[in-house]
Amino acid sequence: MDYQTLKLRLIGFSTYSILLMLISCSEDFLDIVAEDRIDKTSFYESDKELVNAINGVYAKQRIVFNHYGTYYLQDSRSDNAALNQQDQPERVQSDVFQELTNNQEMLISWSQLYDVINHANAIIANTKNVEGDQELVNRIVGEAKFLRAYTYFQIVTTWGDVPLRLLPSEDFDNVTVPTSSSSEVYNQIRIDLNEAISVLPENYIGGKGFEIGRVTKYAALTLLGKLELQIGNNEAAETALRQVIGRYRLLSDYADIYAAGNNNTAESIFEISFEPAGNTGFFLPNYFIPIDETQRLGIPAGGNADQILQFYPTQSLIDEFEINDLRADATFGIAVADNDPYVSKFKDLGAASQGHDVNIAVLRYADVLLSLSEAIGESSEGYELINQVRRRGFGFDPEMVNESVDINFTTPGSFNDKLLHERRVEFAFEHQRWSDLKRLLNPEEVVQLMKEQLFQQEGKDFEISTTDLLFPIPLLEIQISDGAVTQNPGY
Repeated sequence: MDYQTLKLRLIGFSTYSILLMLISCSEDFLDIVAEDRIDKTSFYESDKELVNAINGVYAKQRIVFNHYGTYYLQDSRSDNAALNQQDQPERVQSDVFQELTNNQEMLISWSQLYDVINHANAIIANTKNVEGDQELVNRIVGEAKFLRAYTYFQIVTTWGDVPLRLLPSEDFDNVTVPTSSSSEVYNQIRIDLNEAISVLPENYIGGKGFEIGRVTKYAALTLLGKLELQIGNNEAAETALRQVIGRYRLLSDYADIYAAGNNNTAESIFEISFEPAGNTGFFLPNYFIPIDETQRLGIPAGGNADQILQFYPTQSLIDEFEINDLRADATFGIAVADNDPYVSKFKDLGAASQGHDVNIAVLRYADVLLSLSEAIGESSEGYELINQVRRRGFGFDPEMVNESVDINFTTPGSFNDKLLHERRVEFAFEHQRWSDLKRLLNPEEVVQLMKEQLFQQEGKDFEISTTDLLFPIPLLEIQISDGAVTQNPGY
C-alpha cells in the first residue's frame, strides 16, 4: 500500500467517524451505548453480552431513520416530495438529479448504513464460543442477519452494485472490499433472510431480551417477498408472502397506524423504534412541520422556521388522493398561516424536546397485501387484495365488498397503474415510492415521469437519464478503496 492510498484511508475513516459521531445517539430495547468508531472486535462471552450487542444494532438502525438523508435518497427523489431549491445546494441536489459524487449528505447516509452492517457483522462473526442459552444465541444471530439484510436492501435499491461486506472491520487492512454486482448482493440478502427465518420466533412475550418489536420470522418472510418482487421473481415472492397472510390485520382507522404512542400494532410487522422517554424520540417531524403550525396545534417541540419547508409534499401527490380517501388527512396538512402543505403523518401533538413518540412501520400488513397482489398479477384475487387496502383507506370494513370504492378489471388504467396508485397513497413518505417506480415502470418511463414532475414543481426542464436512477457511489469510498470500488455509469 503506497503512502497516498494509506493517507486517503486514514482521512476516509476519520471522516466516517466524525460523521457518525455527529449523528449518533443511544437508547434501550434498546439500552446500549452506541459505538461511534470502527472497533477492534472481541469475541462475545455470554448470551447477555449478545443481547446488548444486538440492541446496539437496532440503535444504529434508528440513527439511519432519524436523519433526513433517508428522505433525500428516497421520497424526495421520487414524485412524492420536493426539497426547497433555495436551501443549501448540497442538501437539495438529489431532488433534481444534480448530486455530485462528493455530496456529503449522501456520504452520511452511506456511512450510517454501512455502520449498521458492520455492527451486525460483528455479531454474526463472533458467536461460536458464547455461553448461555444457545437458542437465544441463535435467535440473536438471526436478528443480526435480518438487520444486515434489510440494510443491504436499502443500499442495493439505492446504489446498485456496491461493496458486499460480510465480516466486521477490525482495522484498516481488512476494510477495503471490492464492488459486488447487485445480483450478488440480492443473493446474499436472500441467504441471510432464509437463515433468519429458520431461527426467528413468530412473536415475543416481553421482558429483557424478548421485547415486542424485535425482528420476527414474519418480518423476514415479508422482506423476502419484497426482495423477490424487486428482482422480478414473482412466484418466489408469492410463496414467501402467503405465509404472512392472516398473521396480522389492517387497523380499522388508517390514522391509527402513526398515532402517537400507538406502536407495534396488529398491522405492524417491523418498526423502527423511537422512545422520547429515553431521549431517542423521532425528531424529523419537527423538520416537516412549519413552526407557526406547531404553535397553532400546541406542539411544544417547536418546528421548522423556514418560510418554505426544506421538505414538503408535491402537488402531484396531493392530487393523487381521491375524494373521500381518509388517508389524505392522515398524510399531509395545510398550514393555516400560509396555506402551504406539509407532512403531518408522523406528528405527535404532545412532542417536546425529546422528540415525537412515533415509530416508523417499515414493514406492515398493507404492504403484504399489495405485494402479494403484485406477485399474483391481474386477477380476481389480486384485485381483492388491493380492495382490502382501499376499503380501509375510505373508512370501510376491509373484508366487506363495497362497490363505491372497489376496483376491478373494468376500472380504467393498467393493473400496474392501479397498483402504483394504491401504493402511492397508502405508503406516502414511508420510503417506498422510489423503489416502486423503478420496479413497476421501465427506466424510460421513470425518467419521463420525473421530468414532468420537476417541470411542474420548478417550472423548468432538468436533464435526467436512465443512469440517474441509481445514486453515485460516494467519491470517498472509491478513493480509499484504491480502485477496488467502482463508480456507477454516468457519473
